[in-house]
Amino acid sequence: MKSIREPKLATAEFSRDMVETMLTYFDVYAQDGVLKVEVTDWGLWLPNTVTGGRQFLGLARLPDTYRQ
Repeated sequence: MKSIREPKLATAEFSRDMVETMLTYFDVYAQDGVLKVEVTDWGLWLPNTVTGGRQFLGLARLPDTYRQ
């Protein structure tokens, strides 16, 4: 039987400090024990369900279009 390969929807890269930030703020931003991360062209964000806003988590590296 061949393995089922799902199409990739997105790839997120996390630096150590981004992971530490997620751990620090996990209880603030998690719902039902799950932390949601929004992936955008401008970086990764932690949605805040209380304020309706979001906190910038970071960008592990610049996109290729910005590298010289």
